[in-house]
Amino acid sequence: MATATGKTKCIKCGKDKATSKCSGCAQEFCYNHLGEHRQELNKQLDDIEGNRDVFRETLNQHTNQSEKYPLIQEINQWEQDSIQKIKQTA
Repeated sequence: MATATGKTKCIKCGKDKATSKCSGCAQEFCYNHLGEHRQELNKQLDDIEGNRDVFRETLNQHTNQSEKYPLIQEINQWEQDSIQKIKQTA
């Protein structure tokens, strides 16, 4: 919220300063804290990407070992049968 001086309060330090609004979270940060906020967001994004990579690797391992899982074999067979039926219909 803007004060009488036209400045807003930084969400981190609470001081009336010239601030920038983060377009992601819509909070106001002074220039000192805006960089820190960006670093925090980048770290969170890196963590999410790391988790995604681990999930993708685990999924690939399970998919590659589908012969061990009868339900995956059944799904794969259903997929192939469906593709074949669609081709025949087309």
